[in-house]
Amino acid sequence: MPLKLYPRPNGIFHIRGTVQGRRVDESARTRIRAEAEALRAKLEADIFKRAVYGDKSVATFAEAAAIYMEAGKPNDHLATLIAEIGLRKLSDIDQNFVDTLAKRLKPKGAPATRIRQIYTPISSVMNFSAPKLCDPVRFAKPKGAGKRVDQMTPREVEIMLGFLPDHLRRLVIFYVATGCRATEALNLEWRDVSPDGQRVVFWETKAGYSRGVDLQKRARLALPTRPDDGEGFVWLNSDGEPWAAYDSLNTTLKKHCARRRPDGSLIPVKERATYEGPRFRPVHCHLFRHTWATWAYAVTRDLTFLMGQGGWKSASMVMRYAHTASPDLAAAVKAAGWEIRRRGR
Repeated sequence: MPLKLYPRPNGIFHIRGTVQGRRVDESARTRIRAEAEALRAKLEADIFKRAVYGDKSVATFAEAAAIYMEAGKPNDHLATLIAEIGLRKLSDIDQNFVDTLAKRLKPKGAPATRIRQIYTPISSVMNFSAPKLCDPVRFAKPKGAGKRVDQMTPREVEIMLGFLPDHLRRLVIFYVATGCRATEALNLEWRDVSPDGQRVVFWETKAGYSRGVDLQKRARLALPTRPDDGEGFVWLNSDGEPWAAYDSLNTTLKKHCARRRPDGSLIPVKERATYEGPRFRPVHCHLFRHTWATWAYAVTRDLTFLMGQGGWKSASMVMRYAHTASPDLAAAVKAAGWEIRRRGR
């Protein structure tokens, strides 16, 4: 029988019926009949199209993203995209749509930012869902993303560590000393840290496979005190709770940096609103990964080491860091006490 509306005692309409052999029994989540009727008609039409023309005719980005995340794939930036385009059909997402979306969501974003937060997650979701829900895609990305690899100098890192609160200072040391991705650190649990703190295992990685990393001295010393039960997340925020997402960590880091001058000195509270002088550079988790990779190549000259430690799939992915890895940088890294060495050396 076709789908029909049934008002419940609380006034919210319910949709029930069978279309093309599919049984429907779900809430319309509204007390307004016109809204419920519109939802009923759309649902009935979508079920009919799916049955006659296949999943590709009606599959939405939210549907594809749910399948993608259920498979354990990285969900970085997906929450924002689902909120923006979740109900859009995959068949309607083309080059022009993604270009327009990137400009609207990131009007001042650099090409690399738009690629990382818009183009890459959308194409990853769609290609993971292909060919069942949509055709494979290959979006042209903004030009200029590969012109410069940003990194921090050892001096900048030491200045920053000098003004960060203890829980942030330890976490930043861990990032800079390991080169791990933002979510890899925040998802790290104590059960994945060896008893003596010599090694950690990142299970939820962008590459889709686990990766073990030997910790150098500064990373080991930065680890918080292991709880008596040996359970829970390693890195907690100022409230003693796990970080909700790395976006909140990035925001917190940038706030601390905005209060400081480049030399680390504090800008008085009464002057911050009108202060127009230089501030300490805004930092983010991905900058620490770039920093480690550049430093690591400067010290080791070993692309294989970078691939294994950093979790890159090919040497071409890390070649960009070789261009700025100079001998004087290697000397500065060692002088600052950052221990970067291959296993057994």
